[in-house]
Amino acid sequence: MKRTMTMLLGTFALAISVLAVPAVAGAVPTGSVDSSNRVIFKSGPLTGVFEGNVPHITFYATNEVGRTTYQLNFRALIEFSTSSGESTYESPTMLARADFDSATWTASNFYPVRDKTTGTTIGMGFNFTLNSPMQIVQQTPPPQSLKPGDVVLVVKAYNNTRTITANGQSVTINTAEIKIDFVLKNWPFASLNDKLALQVNMHSDYNHFDLDQGTGTTTVDATNDEGAGVMEHPYREASGVEQNVRYASGPVTSSMNIGFFHFVNTATLTSASGTTQSVLVVASYKSEKDGPETFLKLYLVYPYFASGSTLVHDPSFGLQGGLPTLYIIAGGAGIAGLAAVLVIRHRHLQVQRFPKSN
Repeated sequence: MKRTMTMLLGTFALAISVLAVPAVAGAVPTGSVDSSNRVIFKSGPLTGVFEGNVPHITFYATNEVGRTTYQLNFRALIEFSTSSGESTYESPTMLARADFDSATWTASNFYPVRDKTTGTTIGMGFNFTLNSPMQIVQQTPPPQSLKPGDVVLVVKAYNNTRTITANGQSVTINTAEIKIDFVLKNWPFASLNDKLALQVNMHSDYNHFDLDQGTGTTTVDATNDEGAGVMEHPYREASGVEQNVRYASGPVTSSMNIGFFHFVNTATLTSASGTTQSVLVVASYKSEKDGPETFLKLYLVYPYFASGSTLVHDPSFGLQGGLPTLYIIAGGAGIAGLAAVLVIRHRHLQVQRFPKSN
């Protein structure tokens, strides 16, 4: 009986582990545009839906029953002062803000992504580009604007898991992942000492998050609005190149995947003359309302760069394997029931094997 139980438990665990693997080898990305002008981009088991006019993304496991839906919104650019000595963003230090939703954005046609050495096609991409002036609301007028083309999201997915170089560092992108090059130029800094924060809003059905920091994993309950009285928390970066923010799964879920958002801890600055340099990227975060919903707000911080320079940063989003706790509970209950039957049957056989003598 022990051998039977071991086999049952092993088979169940193996089935769960197989179901939880999101990557699909050799999955060629596909793209389409629906009647609402939304861009639907698929990479392996991952579907990402880009809203037609603003850089808001919904993503999920394509064929999963009872799947969880994840939101990732590129929300704003915020210039802030560092005179108080803080290197990460805190809301009282804000000097100017450009709201991405205040402008219109346009998606390009899909194009093949090619290997720079061999020229072979290794994936698919499209560009999501600022297509109208985006006003920068400043505390000290006059107001200024970013021009069409000053902000671009270069979206890419690969045919196979691929290790690429981002800002001189190796990063692996799997087939259940979509990479974004965030490209920015011509931000009119008010001071050489100011910095710029890219605000990214994250939300999910469960709306809890696990932040893998250098001090350990921090769990954030984004159903709770921390309010204006709480400052943004500094993100203590881990030692690796990629920083990992995971959309936590609920205590009871049938989902076999967990969404994530990665960002690289450096960005590339290219001057007007073509000189490149790598700069550090730091971050802060806070759980806070934005309209009717509460989000995990992540602020990716870039240093000052001169007029005519271009900044490129490399975040990504995707799926990783998770534990479908609903199936585990149901499977565990089933195994427990079967175990009870086997125990009863075993005891019955024992009674038959040793009959009571007269």
